Amino acid sequence: MNLGGQRRNFRMAKAIAIQAFNKTDSILRTLDSIARSSGSDKYHLVILQDGCSRSNETEKYRSAWAQTTQALEAWISTNTDYFVSVRFDRSKENNGPYRTAERLISRALENSESVIFSEDDVIFERDAIEWFERALTHPMFLRPNVWAIAGESKFFDSNRHVPSNADVYRALEVAQTRNLIDRFVCFDFLPSSCFATTRDKWAEFGKTRGTTNGDRAVVERCRAEAKLCFWPVVARCRDIGMHHPLGYSIRWKGVHHKGFKNSYIVSGMLKGMSDELSELTFEKDALLTEFNVFWEQLES
Repeated sequence: MNLGGQRRNFRMAKAIAIQAFNKTDSILRTLDSIARSSGSDKYHLVILQDGCSRSNETEKYRSAWAQTTQALEAWISTNTDYFVSVRFDRSKENNGPYRTAERLISRALENSESVIFSEDDVIFERDAIEWFERALTHPMFLRPNVWAIAGESKFFDSNRHVPSNADVYRALEVAQTRNLIDRFVCFDFLPSSCFATTRDKWAEFGKTRGTTNGDRAVVERCRAEAKLCFWPVVARCRDIGMHHPLGYSIRWKGVHHKGFKNSYIVSGMLKGMSDELSELTFEKDALLTEFNVFWEQLES
């Protein structure tokens, strides 16, 4: 393992762990959004770039991989002050996205009780770090059957469709009047692209996450073992990589795959936030019906 970047006092209290490979444009957008998220200066940033050698398509990705390495080094040189410290590791050989995520998260948790993990194509809202911090101390998350905290939302997702101004206005009106920015739900589904967890909880599912198709295997375990994930009703993070030409989804599912994510309401669009998070219960199904099922029906 080669080390690069800058380090200062790597005794961790809190860690943000970012997985990278060959998507220069999206990893820089991800890092920029994290650096500008409120509270980043209390965190140690850990970046692990998967290797290119011995991958199934080494030559195809070598140039993009090298460009990403250079871009990361340049970004670190000018953005270190946004964090307590920055650590940049590069794997010598290709380990794949699942094993890389496991190694990265486990490394970050060696000196930290908790970690915020993100792949290289997630945009953080200004209050994303604050959301994770509030959720990490919430009594619901402290229950043993809750494994992780999501940054994305299952609400207000229009899939491949572009919502009209009227659609957005209606969603914003509902979110603001019902104070949905302070609400959470629990699902038996753990997202692959971005989540927070603690050292003790990671010990329960980390090895599973590191296996081939480990994200799916974790979800299967959640449903078999009645484990949950703590989700915001209003998204604090957005996955922008589902159709990136160098992304995992395109590589394995093809350019015409049907997976889309389009969170058209995010926390940065709303005003006000209280000190308390509360669970959304009775309204959950009605909100999903109005703001999600409609878009899903357009797909059929």
